[in-house]
Amino acid sequence: MPGYKGSASCDVISASEARFIKAISKHLTGLCIDIGANKGQYSAALLEATAARIIAFEPLPGAYQELVALSGKYPGRLLAINNGVGDKNVELELYYGAEDSKLASFSSEVNAIPFVGASNIRSILVPVVTLDEYFLADKRLIPSSGIDLIKIDTEGYEYNVLLGAQTLIATVRPRFIQIEYNLHQLIRNHSLYSMSLLLGDYSVYQLLPHGRGLFKVDPKDPESNICHYSNFVFVRNDLTM
Repeated sequence: MPGYKGSASCDVISASEARFIKAISKHLTGLCIDIGANKGQYSAALLEATAARIIAFEPLPGAYQELVALSGKYPGRLLAINNGVGDKNVELELYYGAEDSKLASFSSEVNAIPFVGASNIRSILVPVVTLDEYFLADKRLIPSSGIDLIKIDTEGYEYNVLLGAQTLIATVRPRFIQIEYNLHQLIRNHSLYSMSLLLGDYSVYQLLPHGRGLFKVDPKDPESNICHYSNFVFVRNDLTM
């Protein structure tokens, strides 16, 4: 199915994500990182399907409070962090609409997308950290088994997150790295190929819609770089899918 493109739900996790979590659940026994966690929909799915511990980052205060409430239902397993994640330790303007908006972004450029611009009519200054700084400053945060999964859904800021995690990824070599890939990447001049260059020891798979599983893609194929609403998973090359 070369070039097949599907859509990703923004209300709850998609059937594709649910199937993916189930398929790799045997690998998710240590630490998972949820970046752009919003109210914790993806974290909740991980908590229900696996025994993993999760560190979840969400910069938007309203959504973060929902994430904290979720953590109370899973004592000791979900740590909610009220920070954004990027390629520098700075404070950035976060553009948003509703207090728990799923469209909030650090990129003002993506407001050129009509439905995003119509939503993101407010902004707030929030702290942003890099994964390198956060985790490598205190290596006790990383279990001996390493990092099982990093999920990144940051509305166009995915490339920046990967830039700020280069040392962590090279050192710890997470098993799976999931990114949302959509029109935001076109606006920000990023491609699946450019992201793959940051993850040389990984193979790329697309999450097919409607829970149809994973489809291996070539990030150098122009069709793989079409900016449609989809999720891709970078799988460490020593793992079989």
